Amino acid sequence: MRKKHCFLYQALLMLCFFSVCYSASGQVVKRIELPLQNANTAFQTMPLGQKGVLLISKPDRGTYNVQKFDTNLERIWSIDGPVEGNLDYVASCYDGQAVFLLFSKYRSSVYQIVKVNVGPGFVETFTINTVDRFEITDFKTLGYSVFMAGMVRNEPVLIHTNLTTSQTRVLPSAIKGSNAIQTVEVDTTHHLVNVCFAVKKGRQTKIVARSYEETGELYVQASIDPEDDYSLLSGRLQILNDSVRMVIGTYGYRNMQSTSNAASQGLYISKIVNEEVAFTRYHSFTDFSNFFNYMSERQQEKIEKKIRKKKDSGDDLKLNYRLLVHDIVPRNNQFLLVAEVFYPEYRYQNPNMMGGFGYGSMMMGGGYPFGMGLYNPYLWNPMYGGRGYNQQVFDGFTYTHAIIADVDQTGKLLWDNSISFDNVKSMELREKIKVQSEPDGATQLVYSHNGGIRSKLIKGSKVVDNNRVIENGTTVEGDKVRKTSTDDIDYWFDNFYLSWGEQRIVNAQGDVQTRGRRNVYYLNKISF
Repeated sequence: MRKKHCFLYQALLMLCFFSVCYSASGQVVKRIELPLQNANTAFQTMPLGQKGVLLISKPDRGTYNVQKFDTNLERIWSIDGPVEGNLDYVASCYDGQAVFLLFSKYRSSVYQIVKVNVGPGFVETFTINTVDRFEITDFKTLGYSVFMAGMVRNEPVLIHTNLTTSQTRVLPSAIKGSNAIQTVEVDTTHHLVNVCFAVKKGRQTKIVARSYEETGELYVQASIDPEDDYSLLSGRLQILNDSVRMVIGTYGYRNMQSTSNAASQGLYISKIVNEEVAFTRYHSFTDFSNFFNYMSERQQEKIEKKIRKKKDSGDDLKLNYRLLVHDIVPRNNQFLLVAEVFYPEYRYQNPNMMGGFGYGSMMMGGGYPFGMGLYNPYLWNPMYGGRGYNQQVFDGFTYTHAIIADVDQTGKLLWDNSISFDNVKSMELREKIKVQSEPDGATQLVYSHNGGIRSKLIKGSKVVDNNRVIENGTTVEGDKVRKTSTDDIDYWFDNFYLSWGEQRIVNAQGDVQTRGRRNVYYLNKISF
């Protein structure tokens, strides 16, 4: 079933917002605020580069709202649309041309997909049927094709839907051994969807990387096998040209893997030329010069002593880390690798009817407080027996630090550096650090923390400028930010970043309009 709605330049919901402008290098140049009327009010922000930014909200269970702002944070248009059957908001995806919104119910086979054409400002609505009891982990779009990954009765499933024909099919995996879908990424340059499968055989896992065309047809495939003592725990496929592809991910010792945890020992990088693996290089975290910089000096001394002792005896200190790996950044005939170290936290209490980790929970909704969100495969180890919660309730991801490394064309480690996150916490696991290459060869690392912005400028293994902080203030006289509930940042365009989140603000000194308390969702345009 297909419907089409066109609500050009409709009036905005009755929301007032403050607009503050000031300019200086490395500061906020524009800020807008939208009032949060109650606990159920929530927004999702999607930066579109030079095309501006979208704000997505769900004013009530029967409708959604999309607003577009230009690069000066001036509102261009606002669209309201119906949500069929009071479905929940699940996720959104931007393929470089249009934004797609996904609505559904917990383990339902019915999905409503809204395509938002970000230029002229109109929407197209589609309703599709997938697979019964489908637990979705990934949602990606390419043109009028939708790729959804997930689990059905603990078995991985990759679904392709052609929205123009409403045809849905399960793409064949045809991989021997039990497997799990690790990553699903859209390659807008080559117009492909890249999927990495972790395939378990015995006590080892390997990575099978596949690229699919918009039609859902398999374009190319490569299989990366680990060395005897290792297991490849995750993978991220990236196409460099018609014949060369790279896969980056984490690996660990196979005897260190357990039911509830995939213990990473280091990063691997694999180069594939014409479907043949040219090389796979392994870099243990113990070989990095700056991996343990997030620790105190005393802690660093203790672990470095253990590492030296192990290496002197011809062994390696066994580690247990979890990493969120970014795309490879090709630069000056070399490759920049970026990965963030995190761990999930739990609290003990009686889980809800979804087992404490399902859809429908405000806190558990994959970071989407007005919807059910996506299942996150990082919460458990799907290759070793499932989720393993034991009556624990997920309480967020804590980020400790990020590692940045440069490797040459053969995968050899040239240098590494790191940045500490000071225990940034988030209910949604997503890339926190933004990496920008400078013309002089330096690298700028930026992330948000407690409503502010922190950065570090490095040049190779050297630190040029450390712990620079930009406060995410309101600039309204007398304002005091009492609480920042959520905050995030993303590179936007040129030398501008966009930060957003929820804040509780009090003002005892301002005029009639600003005095008092207010709960807001803010957008800050930052020159950096």
